[in-house]
Amino acid sequence: MQRKQGIHATPGAAGGRGRVAARRAGWVLATVLAASQLQGCFVLGAAAVGGTAMVATDRRTAGSQLEDKNIQLTASGRISDLLGGAGNVNVDCYNQQVLLTGQVPTQAAKQQAQNIVAAIPNVKSVANQLVVGPNSSLSQQANDTYITSKVRATFIDDSQLYSQAFQITTSGGVVYLQGIVTPAEAQQAADDASKVSGVKKVVTLFTMITPQQLQTQYQNTSQTPITPPGSAPVQPAKP
Repeated sequence: MQRKQGIHATPGAAGGRGRVAARRAGWVLATVLAASQLQGCFVLGAAAVGGTAMVATDRRTAGSQLEDKNIQLTASGRISDLLGGAGNVNVDCYNQQVLLTGQVPTQAAKQQAQNIVAAIPNVKSVANQLVVGPNSSLSQQANDTYITSKVRATFIDDSQLYSQAFQITTSGGVVYLQGIVTPAEAQQAADDASKVSGVKKVVTLFTMITPQQLQTQYQNTSQTPITPPGSAPVQPAKP
């Protein structure tokens, strides 16, 4: 696989998704907030009940998903030890490619965080998007969560996209997209995200594959493209 990294900097604008997208975004946000309130008991339940579903609808292999989770937990713990309560760093890992977002108190801390993650076994690359400055407020963090929910709802409503192929992270109004996708999917997702209200910029950190690779690797599964290029739209198979 070839990894392609780029920045899609189209300014955010209100999309034309209408009431359906708005209701969907509200539903997703409510789900996120409910999960955060029940986090103590939700994690175990997700591991025991939802693990199989996560593996089945993800384009990563089960082994890759487990490796990503291990990397994420290790990196979060080590960065927390480094900062000693200062800063606000979020770690996201997809296909062993790590994304760092949030805030740190100094430039030195930003570099140290990157070095710590790069030294973890099996990490392929580190996208260090940390900002040197004060921690974001709770309202800013809530707004980022809301933007993520709206982007996810937009992807779900787009019949040209397999929404579960994308990992979405928002920090300071900037949306970061990770996933294993074709060039057409990458462009469509970036365009969709850039039109969501409140999005300042879209940064893509994709692992790129060809349409032929996608059809071969995920043939007859829900992870295949919803509408292959040149084909008439069909009813998507919901993951």
